[in-house]
Amino acid sequence: MDNPQNADTVRDMKAPVVLFGGQPLSPYAFKPLFQDRSALALAVERARSFPHVTDVYLFIQDDIDEGLLPPGCVIIRKNKWSLEVLLENLAEVSRDQDLVYYAWADCPLLDPELTSAMVERHLRWASEYTFADGWPYGLAPEILAPATAAILSSIYTKSLNSGGSATGASQNAVSRDALFQVLQKDINSFDIETEIAPVDLRPYRLTLAADSRRNHLLLQRLMDAGLDRAEKAPGILQKHPELLRTLPAFYHIQVSRPCPQHCALCPYPLFGNPDLPASGPADFMPKEQFADLLDRIVAFSGDGVIDISLWGEASLHPDIMDLIVAVLKRPELALIIETSGIGWTASQIQMLSETVKSLPVQLRGPHTLPPLSWIVSLDARTGDRYREIRGAGFDEANHFAEILLEHFPGATYVQALRIKGAEDDMEQFYRYWKGRGAEVIIQKYDYFAGFLPQKRAGDISPLIRQPCWHLQRDMVVLLDGTVPLCKEDISRTQVLGNVFSEDIAAIWQRAQGRYMEHSQREYSGICKDCDEYYTFNF
Repeated sequence: MDNPQNADTVRDMKAPVVLFGGQPLSPYAFKPLFQDRSALALAVERARSFPHVTDVYLFIQDDIDEGLLPPGCVIIRKNKWSLEVLLENLAEVSRDQDLVYYAWADCPLLDPELTSAMVERHLRWASEYTFADGWPYGLAPEILAPATAAILSSIYTKSLNSGGSATGASQNAVSRDALFQVLQKDINSFDIETEIAPVDLRPYRLTLAADSRRNHLLLQRLMDAGLDRAEKAPGILQKHPELLRTLPAFYHIQVSRPCPQHCALCPYPLFGNPDLPASGPADFMPKEQFADLLDRIVAFSGDGVIDISLWGEASLHPDIMDLIVAVLKRPELALIIETSGIGWTASQIQMLSETVKSLPVQLRGPHTLPPLSWIVSLDARTGDRYREIRGAGFDEANHFAEILLEHFPGATYVQALRIKGAEDDMEQFYRYWKGRGAEVIIQKYDYFAGFLPQKRAGDISPLIRQPCWHLQRDMVVLLDGTVPLCKEDISRTQVLGNVFSEDIAAIWQRAQGRYMEHSQREYSGICKDCDEYYTFNF
């Protein structure tokens, strides 16, 4: 029999909700989303329905107009929110409470029913931290015991004082998983409970937050399809995969034709004539044309990740520094440079490092990347193996990677292709570069839908084929502005248009039919023999 005293205790619980908007919120959090209500208004409305809620706190920046904020909230304003400041204020709100809910203020689908199940688990097992796992981000808050925020604040402060980078210095932007990142530093000291989804929806990689034009459109589509609580998510996502193709997030752009190497595992030497000497402007995308394209990308997608290394070597572009700066000065965009590591100078890297450090601290692009990330394609640990795969340049490429690690720690990746018969070299490669502090990418072999011989070391494709990630979220742009179906379509079997003479939205729409085929598990053309559909770019 339940203890009446315990029932009264539960009934009298005090549980505030903290909705964080200090990073600052995207303009899309304030735009009408569903039935003329904004994501922020919906998040507050749903938060008020959580069990035992007393107050709803909004943590926001000073410059947010009062007229944009829902009434009846406790507003906490700061000129600048850092993780340190967030934890201090979260600890203050938690004082003398029974528990505290924490979520971002741009999550309009926070589910009171899912939250109720989490609270029951949290209280039953006297948890210090409870979260939901297997659901798309934005359906559930995090739940903290009253002392947990103060403990996290102490852990984070100690990490800063000890010189650890941890989740970043106190001036850095607050990420959406910031609390868990701090908790992980001493995870065994916490009692943690997890509300696990009956169907694992993590493979969809969804963010149900109005943090971008792309996700605002996604929310509109899903809510119009009837998504109003977590339990409906599996059925809607499985029945309507076409809803997930919103706007391009990754733009793979060729800016240079020549390449200093003829790699044995790359198709470019077979179709791109990169060995011919650069003959003039036709070999490089003009910087003015590139800058105009960036503006049109921002106007269409709202944000995006730009990779200027589709084919050819970006370092050989005569205006490469101007191209890089053009991306960096647009805060909506994050830049990735994939390179052989040949053709760069130390002074260029020093200059770019200083440029990035001078930028305002913020999270860029659809995946909160740093402003500039590097991927150096090395493919081998030994010089002999390198020459077999890539030719000359082993010493220069490795030295360049070392320079990048010095100037771009945490944003420098070294990459190697994994192929049949080269596992021993891959292990050496991984161990060496991990020891140097690099992020290591061991990339699956791509045979370009049969254009190259199949040399993969093993089949890692999913048991059940899903719609192609690249059709869902990538746009490929060749040197002359041509947009093929995807990177794999090197023979241009389906050209979608030209970005220099047509509207990007119209070009994007032309691949919708092929994506719809995938959603019906039909695969025509090069898609039939392609095994890149499950690989995911930044």
